[in-house]
Amino acid sequence: ERRARERLPHRRKGYTQKAMVGGHKVYLRTGEYENGEIGEIFIDMHKEGAAFRSLMNNFAIAISIGLQYGVPLDEYVDAFTFTRFEPSGIVSGNDSIRIATSILDYVFRELAISYLDRTDLAHIEEEDLLPDSVGKGDTRKKDSQRYITSSEASVNGGAINENASAVAAQDHSGNETTMALPASAGAAQGAVSVGFKFTPETEPQTARIREARIKGYEGDSCGECGNFTLVRNGTCLKCITCGATSGCS
Repeated sequence: ERRARERLPHRRKGYTQKAMVGGHKVYLRTGEYENGEIGEIFIDMHKEGAAFRSLMNNFAIAISIGLQYGVPLDEYVDAFTFTRFEPSGIVSGNDSIRIATSILDYVFRELAISYLDRTDLAHIEEEDLLPDSVGKGDTRKKDSQRYITSSEASVNGGAINENASAVAAQDHSGNETTMALPASAGAAQGAVSVGFKFTPETEPQTARIREARIKGYEGDSCGECGNFTLVRNGTCLKCITCGATSGCS
């Protein structure tokens, strides 16, 4: 059965969010039902051509009508986040969004965060906005290696000296521990030194790449600082963390 349109009251609440997306000013306004659910949106832009502004205004009307007929907001969020077209880029003026791949990507990220509690689409987690929040630090695993080498041993007639050889285990921190190795160990083979190298598997990058792309980044790591915060800057990439560029002068 087709659902009837539920119109908004003549006097309604909502909010207005002003932001800059890629250097373009965007005003997002919402209208809410008495229970706080969203029922309409308005998208106003400046310094754009009349045709583009008209398209955005009519697009907002179409979304509003859909919401009033019962289309879930999360359907629109899934459909329009991560769309890519200009204007796009760095976002300023919004506490939760730092970059957007398009105006629609920005708009529906903002609506999802405000009305659906979709903090996964925010570039700053909700608890990070609290005045008493602290940094979590770098939780990445350290790529460490351990080396085991033997101490010097003298060989007389194919046998190891009776003085026990020492095996030293050393890690990247420079700490060294020794343990006694019986003189008879390896004597039959005439071994002079024993060496082992342990290299634990490095952390898979798939999860970090996926997380970076969800947040609107390109998914590549910066060659200077190693952060996954590269954004498209013309024909090359730019890191918003350290400012380094890839292929640009």
